[in-house]
Amino acid sequence: MDILTQLARRIKELRKIYKLSQEKLAEMADVHPTYIGKIERAEINSSILFLAKIAKAFNMSLSELLAFPDVGKIERAKPKDIDRLIEFLKDSLEISKEYKKEG
Repeated sequence: MDILTQLARRIKELRKIYKLSQEKLAEMADVHPTYIGKIERAEINSSILFLAKIAKAFNMSLSELLAFPDVGKIERAKPKDIDRLIEFLKDSLEISKEYKKEG
């Protein structure tokens, strides 16, 4: 299972545990409800800033949010998954740089 799919399942699982609708989670994270749906279907990458908002909504740290049960399997990741992770990290770094400039 790729990283985006793991993240999608983790967010959906936590949302259900916390008994939140996609709309309520979107409101808490200050995004449109369709964005939550796309994240939960692993259709789009999300930024670190967005993930931090989601972690806050679940009252947990970002590292707790990203604690996937299958994390030990990362050594068997496919090259395309690694490429997607690299792109995600590059995008997150750019967003972080822009955020610092604005702040």
